Amino acid sequence: MVNLGTIYQQYVIIAGDQKEASRPYRIIPYSRNTKFTGRKSILDSVKSLSGRKGHNRIALLGLGGSGKTQIALEYVHQCASESDRDIYWVQGSGVLKFKEGFRAIAQHVRIPLASADMEEEGFLLSVRRWFEGADSGNWVLVMDNADNEEDFASNNSPRGTLIFTTRSRQVALRQACERIEVGKMEEDEARALFSRHYGSGGNLRDGEEEVVAMILGSVGRLPLAVVGSAAFMVETETPPPEYWTIFQENDKRRTKLLSQQFSDIRRDVDMTESILSTYFITFDRITEQMPTAGDLLRLIAFFDRQNIPEELLRESGVEGVDDPVEFRQAVGKLSGFSLVTATKGEDKTFYELHRLVQLSVQAYLSPEELNKWRTTALRVISRIFPKYEHELRNICDAYIPHALTVTDGPTDVIAEDLCFRMAEWFLHLGSYDRAEVQIRRCIRLREEHKEQGWDKGHGRLMLLGRVSACQGKAREA
Repeated sequence: MVNLGTIYQQYVIIAGDQKEASRPYRIIPYSRNTKFTGRKSILDSVKSLSGRKGHNRIALLGLGGSGKTQIALEYVHQCASESDRDIYWVQGSGVLKFKEGFRAIAQHVRIPLASADMEEEGFLLSVRRWFEGADSGNWVLVMDNADNEEDFASNNSPRGTLIFTTRSRQVALRQACERIEVGKMEEDEARALFSRHYGSGGNLRDGEEEVVAMILGSVGRLPLAVVGSAAFMVETETPPPEYWTIFQENDKRRTKLLSQQFSDIRRDVDMTESILSTYFITFDRITEQMPTAGDLLRLIAFFDRQNIPEELLRESGVEGVDDPVEFRQAVGKLSGFSLVTATKGEDKTFYELHRLVQLSVQAYLSPEELNKWRTTALRVISRIFPKYEHELRNICDAYIPHALTVTDGPTDVIAEDLCFRMAEWFLHLGSYDRAEVQIRRCIRLREEHKEQGWDKGHGRLMLLGRVSACQGKAREA
């Protein structure tokens, strides 16, 4: 595998740095992406902010795979073709890469008092002072994949534009950046991006455009997912309808599809190149920085991904959530990395987990952890889900989707009791068919576990009889 230092060195040599580079200085380790499309409003915002006098600090902030790096790359190539500004690019995904990038800059522009054999702290201080000084001129510096707020100190430069691409809102805040949120693409942008990557593999047939639209919607119209889906179809000669059929089968099939590797030469060579694994780095960082946030993420990955009531998290029993400060910090960490989004109602807050993040968490966990957190989610919902009382109807309505999700598959005896309570709720709500599904599942689970308690068993059969009567199934009743 080629390391980042080699990429920088090759680019510097091409730029004529064996003696002394001439201005404008250009260190851009990736060629222009000819398949880039869309994102005009974001590019316009970057141009507007970077065009202001004085020093500008911009953060392209968003979920992994949302295309932050590609937007920054398109901007610097446009800037290089339209202006004489000096342009530099440094990888911020680790301290070693960070230092390697600045050593490449120091070598390229011959920064005074910044020799290769200097002690690290003194070397970086010399480079920083050069950027802050008049000799540095009018520059643009991209700090790509700058996700760890502890790695970056602020500077007092009166000039130049610093652009961070980051998943972390904390980085953007601590660096006092103008934040530009990078989210999913518009429908027409996603279709255009898909076409540019699928086009070499064949044209769409009649009716396939609608299927493609469903595929793109299901992966959240995130650029990495759009490109990855198109790459799989082209490489395996899989037409969109067949891909969509596989995608819809179950979570296991979806996870396998979205875990397929594909090539992208304009990404850091050390970064994984599958749709789901792009989030693994973020999960590692969150777990290292704030274990409570990591545990909450693992828990909610087994709830329904939408409309997760905040009280489910507060009453989950996860270590640390009983401390209100630690709870808010943990939720803020997940929100800051764009893994969850919050929606505030009149008196409640609900959270939503991105579809790809949910699948990615489940792919990330070991079989042992998978079983642990699936069981934990079931126990949390079972403990909180109430027995039927009319006054609790609104609360129950919020919990039902999550109760259905945590009981979909598990055969734990806890699932049996939760299915019984859901059946009672559905019966009182007049949803007789849904009540029948739950009570029959409850009875089946009792049989599987060879439960002998007569009172409970009789109660289950009595409830089935009531449901059948309401359905007009007199014989079963």
